[in-house]
Amino acid sequence: MKFVKILNNNIAIVADEAGEDRIVMGCGVAFGKKYGDPVDMTRIERIFTQNVRDLSGKFEALLKEIPDEYLECADRIIAHGKLLLGKELADNLYLSLTDHIFFTVKRCREGMLIHNRLLFETKMIYKEEFQVGMDAVEMMNQQFDINLPEDEAAFLALHFVTATMGTEMNKTLEITKIVQEIRTIIRNFFRIEFQEDSLSYYRMMTHLKFFAQRMALHEGKSDQNADLQLFQMVKERYGQSYRCVERIVEYLQKQYHYTVSDNEKLYLTIHIERIHQN
Repeated sequence: MKFVKILNNNIAIVADEAGEDRIVMGCGVAFGKKYGDPVDMTRIERIFTQNVRDLSGKFEALLKEIPDEYLECADRIIAHGKLLLGKELADNLYLSLTDHIFFTVKRCREGMLIHNRLLFETKMIYKEEFQVGMDAVEMMNQQFDINLPEDEAAFLALHFVTATMGTEMNKTLEITKIVQEIRTIIRNFFRIEFQEDSLSYYRMMTHLKFFAQRMALHEGKSDQNADLQLFQMVKERYGQSYRCVERIVEYLQKQYHYTVSDNEKLYLTIHIERIHQN
């Protein structure tokens, strides 16, 4: 690999053996380097191979406005998040998280912290990502000598949720909201409090997350067909749970103009029945 353009000491555009542009990141990887110099491969910590032209332009613009220390902080947080989550994260996270950290620290120092209205929902629905957010808050507090509240951990968590799903932040917020609304309908229908440490609850919440994701990303109607005989059997055997599902279906149609398929109704009924039995 050879250097094509130096963005800062730690980020550069390079050309690989096939002449394709890549973005490389690593501590001091581009320090003292110039166009055409060979790249020290041992210093590379991250290689960006997709949407290089778009990413390089965004990195260049970002680095003109934001000091290197914020990108370095984001890099450490992302590395920690990868370790905890064990998932691939979208390259755009390096940009969005750096930008978020910079303005969060700025607002904190100016006494302008924002309350997160989805704090409870994020803690409940995305427990692993929220833990990453809590760890990130501690890292930011130490590095920048600030005192961020728990609300910030939820904001950071949603950045990781977005990066694992490959969606935009507005879709992540919509998915979180949908899951919480369905959960509230179930709780109010049966007038129960959930046993959040139970396996049934974990299974239901996992299903709801994927259901809300499918719903948010494929607006209109789900097209999966159900086993009609099984669907009829479940409706009859789990009548009360199915009536709860009908209430959910009615709400989603009215609120989001989304038509729930029989297949989705089938699985929702089964998961709700398990919760109801507990």
